[in-house]
Amino acid sequence: MKYGRYKVVNELGRGTMGVVYKAHDPQIDRMVALKVLRPDRVVSQDFVLRFLREAKAIGRISHPNIVTVYDVGQDHGTIYIAMEYLEGRPLNEVIKDRTVPVDETVGMCVQVAEALEYAHRQGIIHRDIKPSNIILTPDNRIKLTDFGIARIEDPDAAQQTQAGDILGTPVYMAPEQVMGQKADGRTDLYALGVIAYEMVVGKRPFGGGNIAAIFRSITHEPPENPMTMGSLDNRELADLILKSLSKDPANRFQTGEAMATALKRCLDTSAHPFPELAMPRQRTSLFAKMRLAVAIFCLCLVAGIVGYTMIRRPAVESNHGDSAAVPVPSSILNVTSTPGGAQVFVDSIFKGTTPVDVPLVPGLYEVRLNLPDYYEWEAQLEIGQDQPAPLNVRLVSIN
Repeated sequence: MKYGRYKVVNELGRGTMGVVYKAHDPQIDRMVALKVLRPDRVVSQDFVLRFLREAKAIGRISHPNIVTVYDVGQDHGTIYIAMEYLEGRPLNEVIKDRTVPVDETVGMCVQVAEALEYAHRQGIIHRDIKPSNIILTPDNRIKLTDFGIARIEDPDAAQQTQAGDILGTPVYMAPEQVMGQKADGRTDLYALGVIAYEMVVGKRPFGGGNIAAIFRSITHEPPENPMTMGSLDNRELADLILKSLSKDPANRFQTGEAMATALKRCLDTSAHPFPELAMPRQRTSLFAKMRLAVAIFCLCLVAGIVGYTMIRRPAVESNHGDSAAVPVPSSILNVTSTPGGAQVFVDSIFKGTTPVDVPLVPGLYEVRLNLPDYYEWEAQLEIGQDQPAPLNVRLVSIN
């Protein structure tokens, strides 16, 4: 398959807005990452505009820590963006199931903060900073990707995003995003603070069994001090993270430059005579090895329990005349909207109109609401086990 002059090699991944392919550009004989708008999004003018806005946003900027955009075009009734093809791993894979040493955490976060400082100076707010949108290359360079919901602060352009249009990934959203208020550069820096917390503690600062609990935690509950949550023994970094997670944007870092400067001061100057030049590196301390041994023991213990449960399960199920292994929905997503009557889609499958109860197996879902004359609403939601997940969406009129 080809889009324009680009020949698709293989699929790299799928997201809320589109599919990303590895493709070959024969004109200059190089590989590119080709992001193609999902066909089901083409029917929505709002999503088409948002996709084109991504191309405009990242096409305007040039920074060593931000993915480079080469081209944008239309083919097969859809739109595509040709971007720099990156070798590396997303940060969510790099930090999965481990805590990250202070020097690695600081080195990565400094690069993100400096990239955000540059983007913000160009009037671009990312609004969806999360580990899966940060790539770590083999030479330990951070690349910030996916400006799919970037907000262009262009006084000459019509304002496309309205108050109340909640976008992004809930666990990394700032309080102002959760409440449908205006997002600015401090919103991105808040998300970076969430990521830094997750890296050094091994868990996110806010959570809950359903979307309502997550939003309540973000807007009302203070985060636990990273110093009391694990092995972190760097007071400067702990204080920096807590400042980043302030509910009030005025109490956070006001610029990426200020956050990057503060991050550099967190490094141990005895180990790094020039903290501003320090880069992420692999480090395995005795304490880290002990943590790894404990983690392996716990994993083996859990595996044994799960194995024992799975061995017994067929016998139990046979006694009830049901041995099917098909997951059974054990939670309800209760969707309401203001105004009512909005179409509800879960992972692009129509589920009815609001108000509606949607039985779901616990997991991560894309939820989308459509109503004529109102802006489309969308978010990724994680549905918990054995409890209802209420979701009330206030739709915003286009007129």
